[in-house]
Amino acid sequence: MQKKLYFLIFSLCILSSLSAQESKYKTLTTVSSGEELNLFMSYYYTYPNLELVPKALSYIQIQKINANKEMERHIVPFFAQIFKTNDDKIPKWFEDLTDLSDDDQYIFAHALFLSGGSNAKKEIQKFLDSTDNEELKQVFTKLTSARQPIDLRTIPLTKPVYLDMIWSSFFATGDVSYLEKLILATELNKKSVDQILIYSAARWSLKAVAKDHKKVFDFCVSKKGKYSKDINTFLEDFET
Repeated sequence: MQKKLYFLIFSLCILSSLSAQESKYKTLTTVSSGEELNLFMSYYYTYPNLELVPKALSYIQIQKINANKEMERHIVPFFAQIFKTNDDKIPKWFEDLTDLSDDDQYIFAHALFLSGGSNAKKEIQKFLDSTDNEELKQVFTKLTSARQPIDLRTIPLTKPVYLDMIWSSFFATGDVSYLEKLILATELNKKSVDQILIYSAARWSLKAVAKDHKKVFDFCVSKKGKYSKDINTFLEDFET
């Protein structure tokens, strides 16, 4: 089930037209299937429906999606951005989430930490106070310290996992500075294995996502001729 959900949410395959996908998301009243979670986590930025947030959190918990550690790179940054702009709603959202597993607490705590809000930190403290898991206590203690969360728009892209995190942040916010970061990663002059992987994934994902997301396509078109020769050549593939 978890593998199926992973495919639904993050394969970026083209299932239908852009207008149909966005329209379908905007009609959602619940998140009770893998398809609905896919729509929510792909098109939230087009219409930030806050009523769906607790429903998505609940579905993730019920389906034990956080047990798949591969999901961390998507769930953490996506919900971190939602928590960041809705810190006042965090107490209610988490009050309604009962019997969170260790996996749930671990993933949600990192999303709360990355959001950087005051209520988010209080929620992590609640996790710390309630858990008997010594490993989790160590994690939560670090997250409630004075450490500052990273900003994915400014940190160097040294790991391929950051690309997934950047995309998830964009899907939550629609902030084009994340797209700018991805475009810059398409520069051809790469040396290390990680750099080559990042370059290849950035180019592939921009083309794939642009087919379903008009905002991505339009941004890439608007940036033609504004970078190095190598990047400009890549952007020429985005035909108007």
